[in-house]
Amino acid sequence: MEMIDPKIDNKLKGFMATLPSEEIFFEAIRELMKDIIKEFLKKRINSDPELKDMIVDSLKEFIEAKMKEYDSMAKMAKITARIGISAAPEVLKEEALSDVMSTFQKEIEEIIRKTL
Repeated sequence: MEMIDPKIDNKLKGFMATLPSEEIFFEAIRELMKDIIKEFLKKRINSDPELKDMIVDSLKEFIEAKMKEYDSMAKMAKITARIGISAAPEVLKEEALSDVMSTFQKEIEEIIRKTL
């Protein structure tokens, strides 16, 4: 039995490694199916104005609920900070207040970024 030149063997292995695996094809098919389903649903929704209005209304309600959730979180954070600061010893209150303000400023900025 004749041995294959190692250089040729390495080249063949390298070439085979560059070929796409079957997983790529399955993923592509899944993406195509998603696109077909989206297209089908868009046609159905656009052909039914009442359904479209219901979707818009529910989306508005969802956004309002999210905004209320963020507002409630901000109120709870404010209450928690107030309790923490009022419980702190007098000598630490100013430092605690500064720490709380910087922490919540970062949290509020993060919440705002998530909503945009």
